[in-house]
Amino acid sequence: MKRYLYSIISISFILIIPSCLENIRSDEFSEAELSETVIVSVKMPEGYDYPVKGLKVILYDNTAGLQFKGITDEQGVAEIRVAPGYYIASTETSFRDSGGILYLFNGMSEKIDAISQSNSVEIELTASKSSQIVFKELYFGGCFNEETGKSYTTDKYIILYNNSDQDAYLDSLCLGVVHPFNAPTNGRLSDWVKPGTSELRDSIPAASMVWMFPGTGKDNILEPGREVVLALNAIDHSASVRNSVNLGRPGYWAIYDPIMTPSHATPEAGVKLLEGIWKIGSAKAFVISNNSPGFFIFTLGGKSIEQYILDNYALNPNSSNINLSALLVDKNLILDAVECLRNPTDTKRFMPEIDNGFAMISGSGQGQSIIRKVDNEETEKTGGRIVYMDTNNSSNDFEVIPHPTLYNQ
Repeated sequence: MKRYLYSIISISFILIIPSCLENIRSDEFSEAELSETVIVSVKMPEGYDYPVKGLKVILYDNTAGLQFKGITDEQGVAEIRVAPGYYIASTETSFRDSGGILYLFNGMSEKIDAISQSNSVEIELTASKSSQIVFKELYFGGCFNEETGKSYTTDKYIILYNNSDQDAYLDSLCLGVVHPFNAPTNGRLSDWVKPGTSELRDSIPAASMVWMFPGTGKDNILEPGREVVLALNAIDHSASVRNSVNLGRPGYWAIYDPIMTPSHATPEAGVKLLEGIWKIGSAKAFVISNNSPGFFIFTLGGKSIEQYILDNYALNPNSSNINLSALLVDKNLILDAVECLRNPTDTKRFMPEIDNGFAMISGSGQGQSIIRKVDNEETEKTGGRIVYMDTNNSSNDFEVIPHPTLYNQ
């Protein structure tokens, strides 16, 4: 989901990974139970005149696990009967112009009060373009160590992919994970909402540390259809844990710095090193949740590292603990992002224009990985170069596989 490295990008919200949230609560409601009506009006952003008819609008109560759907008319209006609850409305669409550029539109409302009253809300869609560099695979839950009888979770890795037909350059591309490390549960909000609202801020809070590819502009090329592996501990894990993977191959990249992350394994020879450009607190390792991480890649918008940190470091608004501070990244600098949840009722940390959905694995130690689905239609047009789906909705774009792609390689 995202943009060319020189572009601005966004992504989106709501739906469960392989089968959509309609399976969260399948109870049938009587006419009497559907006592409220929510009217949702969808508007295109200024400068775009694509139709708003036929858009699927989803109303979701992430505390009660309720979901209802409706379809917009020619004016972009959907009237949806619901059971009493507090809902968030979400919708998305995409259009490809005559030049082949894919425009993605996503939108989400604030919480809608549908308790003993009908209500109406307007969603103004946000626009983005499909990104050049995307997350192809995220392996973060670890595998089962048969010798110890426990989960083995130090073998996390990320694969980035050039999803375009043009060369991309990794130089100065940054990697972060969203705060909080684990998605909030039981209807709780992220700390990083606009004061007095439940709406997420326009900047994504990077937690703990931020990493960057080194280079002066064109030192690290990623050709069309090629990928790059980023390893949390760049060693051969399969040598000691049979179900694990070899992350110590020459050409892989290590998320490692001997000063910032002394608890990480020293990378194997031939592994390249990302640069740690920001760290807060006393942590000795870069933390990636085993169950519900949120990943994003971004640029600094032309600023120096020092100036960017000076301008965007922020204390946590709900805590005096410096370890919970963050580096705020403007949503317009995000190139791609993927939200991962442990449960469909978890609270999202990315606003809809960043990721309008989420991916989910069965749990830590299951050996599962999430991977982007192939866009067969677009792949066929290229004559063989794989093109992955990129709708800015992780629920649509990703699927779970039983073993990571690097297993037994």
